[in-house]
Amino acid sequence: MHTPSSESQPVYPLGQHIIVDLFDASNLIGERHIEKMMIECATTAHATILQTHLHPFETNGGVSGMIILAESHISIHTWPEYNFAAMDIFMCGEAQPELCLAVIEACFQPGRMVIHTLTRGGSVSRTGEFQPLLNNQLHATLKTASKRSIHPHD
Repeated sequence: MHTPSSESQPVYPLGQHIIVDLFDASNLIGERHIEKMMIECATTAHATILQTHLHPFETNGGVSGMIILAESHISIHTWPEYNFAAMDIFMCGEAQPELCLAVIEACFQPGRMVIHTLTRGGSVSRTGEFQPLLNNQLHATLKTASKRSIHPHD
């Protein structure tokens, strides 16, 4: 297994993964409303939307959905009967997934948000130092993906 040398070029983690649980939330029904919020998240975070797909459930009005990004994805699952939603926001490159949190809070007005942030694409040494696994080749991948991006409502 070949590991790129960190001495010859700068290294970066693959991305940030934010996991959000929303408790005592509102506005958890409505496919279009939730899609609009997810698109606003991607735009606010400076991410490139490639495709969106949401599915409403007739049994409880909940919605499951995903936006595929050049930088990774945003997903959601809502349980209106429990006033609960779960979201994953995973982005790499220059995108800023933490900017999604204010958009999510404004949309769902939760009584409580539990947020876990993971740095992906690396490990932590015994001394606590982050050891990324990827070099700047990621930026070339993002540029290629951006050229193929589509807009969900074009």
